[in-house]
Amino acid sequence: MKLRILLTLFLGVALVGYADAAARFHFGKVNQTGISAPASQDTIFIPGDALNGTTNNGLLEATINGDTTSSGARVNSNRVYALYEGEVYYQFAVIQVTDPNGTLSIVGVPNPNDPTATEKPMILMVPTQGVDLGMNQVYGSLNINNVYWSEMQLDGFRDWWLFQLGTMNQLPQRLTINNCVFEFDYGSLFGATSGIGGWPYGSDIYITNSYFRNMFDASQWWSSRLFSDKNPIDTLWVDNCTFTTGGLLFLQQNEMTDFTYINHNTIINNRKYWMLSPYKYHEYITNNIFINQNWVGEDTNVTNSGQDPDKQFMSTINIDTLNSPWQLQHNGLVVNPQFMINGDTTNVSSSLALNKLQIFVADNINYYSPSLVSGYYQSPTYEMATDPRTGAAFNALPSYLTWAGDTLTPFPIQNVPGMWMNSRTQALFKAYSPANGGGLVELDDSTEDPGTVTPGIVDPAVTVPAMAQWNQNQWGDPRWTSAGNIDSTAYIYGDYSSATVPGLVNGVPSDTITQTDPGVQVGISKFTDFTENFSQTSHISAIDGYPIGSLIWNNSEMASYNPQVAFQDVMNAYQHSLTAVTTRPAIANTFSLAQNYPNPFNPTTQIDYSVPLGGANVSLVIYNVLGEKVAVLASGHEAAGVHVATFNGAKLASGVYFYRLHAGSFTNVKKMMLIK
Repeated sequence: MKLRILLTLFLGVALVGYADAAARFHFGKVNQTGISAPASQDTIFIPGDALNGTTNNGLLEATINGDTTSSGARVNSNRVYALYEGEVYYQFAVIQVTDPNGTLSIVGVPNPNDPTATEKPMILMVPTQGVDLGMNQVYGSLNINNVYWSEMQLDGFRDWWLFQLGTMNQLPQRLTINNCVFEFDYGSLFGATSGIGGWPYGSDIYITNSYFRNMFDASQWWSSRLFSDKNPIDTLWVDNCTFTTGGLLFLQQNEMTDFTYINHNTIINNRKYWMLSPYKYHEYITNNIFINQNWVGEDTNVTNSGQDPDKQFMSTINIDTLNSPWQLQHNGLVVNPQFMINGDTTNVSSSLALNKLQIFVADNINYYSPSLVSGYYQSPTYEMATDPRTGAAFNALPSYLTWAGDTLTPFPIQNVPGMWMNSRTQALFKAYSPANGGGLVELDDSTEDPGTVTPGIVDPAVTVPAMAQWNQNQWGDPRWTSAGNIDSTAYIYGDYSSATVPGLVNGVPSDTITQTDPGVQVGISKFTDFTENFSQTSHISAIDGYPIGSLIWNNSEMASYNPQVAFQDVMNAYQHSLTAVTTRPAIANTFSLAQNYPNPFNPTTQIDYSVPLGGANVSLVIYNVLGEKVAVLASGHEAAGVHVATFNGAKLASGVYFYRLHAGSFTNVKKMMLIK
């Protein structure tokens, strides 16, 4: 009911705003015919328009929706709909595809009419007759590559989902997003939970090389999600992405994910939880930057309402048991079907025991802006000096929520700044560490300032008070009857308006290009065309030698980044951590050669060395005391990162040996001793 009321209010605003939109944007007749092609044609190329063009209005959805046979079946289940770079696509109606055995693919491609255009095709949604478009609907898998898509319609209205996802069979579906920009998310960009049925059969989700910008809904904490999927997931793969001002990014809630890989992402000012479900089997969270994660905090009324299964405070890294009988029977935990014994959801495989979990958390940064701590969490302007119930010192941010039934308010708001690991997660990492025979590893995480070129809070004097006022209004604080105007401050990157688009004016990034501005570059070719820049180069990963965080902001690093190599680097680092006794050498932008371990050794020893960003031709050679070469451990080009070489001296005599690392202008020699 609350959602319906909110939507009604927003729709009212949309109806009023449509007259202004119609006055600003002069569109011609909407094309409802679409482009047809024989089934043998694997791609349909759809032309767009210039900014504020009128020739091909609605041609995108008309082509997709009309690409069916007389029986309603898809003409070609895996057809690709290609959009031209440098062109704008005005969407006037929802996309509706029913093909649970196929994949809807929308892909930006080079423009044959303008070979110099490299900007991502822009999809802008236009309300018709004062009514919002509604939500795109896809029964089946979805693939979107190299496009810019604004969820906010030109009149400022946003629907709850950009895409509703469902299936009509028991086959897993897949969501693939690559090299895209999505802006102005309201509820969920991709809803695979309800609406048209969701994806209840073990979906795969791959999100790579993309920017999810201004995911902000001022009405609540929990919205502005990348996806909602309250069912077990087989694979969740998120690599090299940036998310700003989101709410509950990955909403799963009490369901298990079999394989989770979260690598080289930057998550900024996420007001609630970036990840809700603590139930993971194989999980790798590496090389990420979290800035002001879960900055709104929690109180006991929130925790007692069931966000965490044990009613603990939610933490950035949060894990729980997968084989607990109580969780399976009473707390709604659902595991993937392949782990159930004879289909019994409460009787699961022993492979889900805690000592079988494989979880690797390494080389992340979890940072909170000092201005947020001092200007909000510790500011007497927002704290209550005394507890009105007892008169005792309160000195905390107050919550007046009564969700758990306790009406004696206020309660202290806690978990500010948001914690890295709650007590259960800490205990599990300790109890099931490699030293104790488990597979839970945490290494080299930091709370240092990542030093991004654009900071998480750009203008503290303006932004922090707006954040504080908005949040205290959410907590029901009677001193703040207004939520303020947080979305007009530097908390939001850009101008937060669907009436303008990003691009370049005279080569300079701009967010204020209007529908009628002539002679400018509309849209972005690379992510550094945005006005903000979240690159950083002072914190380098010890896993792969690249800057920690999303690399989409570092053009040279982005060009050399190989996701398959990066994944293998993570797997190698994890395997190494399971057996390593010493701390891994960290990589600055220099070469290094570590002392072998163990030393003395018999007959094998390990030699760690690091190669800086960009890689190099490397030679690692073993010599005896006469200077004779006895082994070559490395020869050739090595990628950036920490490398591990193993030397076996079983066929050599006891004595002193030397190992030399030579790479570029760097040479280092160390001594080791073989004792039999």
